[in-house]
Amino acid sequence: MEFSKSDMNVLKGIAILFMVILHLFCTKEVNGLYETFPTIDGVPFVYYLALFGDACVPIYCFASGYGLFLIYNSGKLSIKNNFNRIFRLLINFWIVLILFVLIGYIAGKGALYPGSTVKFIKNFFILSSSYNGAWWFLQTYVILVLLSPSLMKIVSKYHSIFLIICTGLIYLLSYVERIKNIVDLSDFPLLNSFMHAIVLVGTSLLPFIVGSLFAKERIYSKIYNLVNKLRFKNIICIFGILCLVLLHSFYQSMIIAPITAILFICFFSLLNKSVQIQMLLKYLSAHSTNIWLTHMFFYMNFFPSLVFYPRYPLLIFVWLIILCLISSYIINLINNPIIQLYNQKLATLKNRRINLNSATANAKDEFGV
Repeated sequence: MEFSKSDMNVLKGIAILFMVILHLFCTKEVNGLYETFPTIDGVPFVYYLALFGDACVPIYCFASGYGLFLIYNSGKLSIKNNFNRIFRLLINFWIVLILFVLIGYIAGKGALYPGSTVKFIKNFFILSSSYNGAWWFLQTYVILVLLSPSLMKIVSKYHSIFLIICTGLIYLLSYVERIKNIVDLSDFPLLNSFMHAIVLVGTSLLPFIVGSLFAKERIYSKIYNLVNKLRFKNIICIFGILCLVLLHSFYQSMIIAPITAILFICFFSLLNKSVQIQMLLKYLSAHSTNIWLTHMFFYMNFFPSLVFYPRYPLLIFVWLIILCLISSYIINLINNPIIQLYNQKLATLKNRRINLNSATANAKDEFGV
């Protein structure tokens, strides 16, 4: 029993919910934006739920690593295919960027959106995330995908324990550098940007590699075979998730996010979920890219009073998801035809190559070459 594409979509659906709750409520300084009851020693209870949301990026990395290793095993992981995968994502991103820059300009925030030409170009080519802080992962994801043929070859070749130790050490060093900024290159902007990119890749590499190792070793199948026959499996899994939330509440450092994410993936995947829950999460997964790319514009940049108008965290959370979904449908009205046209062009080029190769082979046969 391995993870299916459907399972991965369900995980991406829960990951985007984690991302939104993390960004909305992972703060102890509420400043009257919303109701804080109930509280624990003066800290809003919702803060502790939001804190667990830092598992969102590791979940995405895990799912990406898992899927890319399966593609690698099928022999279809190539630089060309990865470029097409990245370009489709960037088309979606560029549409969001242009739309919200226009909104910012119309709203009288032209000094920030677009700001200078250099600022726009850096954001356009994912060299900066100054327009939207949530966009930092876009550059990291692109780098991981570009490196994936080499990374998957390494995963296939070397022992899993050795890889976990190596990527674990890379993660620790990268995390410390990200938080402490030990190597200060602020006087050298280009080097500083390069170092920042390396650090972000380093903090994302561990769950990415662990995801690929799950595919390589069929780890989930082994866990499933052990746990699925247990009489109180669902209760055990729910208890496990609650323990992870409690653990993170006591130890609030983001450093444990990959661990809590991977364990959550196992517990959550083993749970028996209703068809309605799965359908909802798959629906959110289908819009997850647009929710990721737009949600911060709503609650922070342009419409904070609108987002926090309901006052109660649950209502605010649902309301922001609805706003993002509305924007996602608008974005897809532009994005889908462009992607369809791009896919048609790729198919046409592929057919031309096939016909050319076939004609060349026939010519060789005719002349006895």
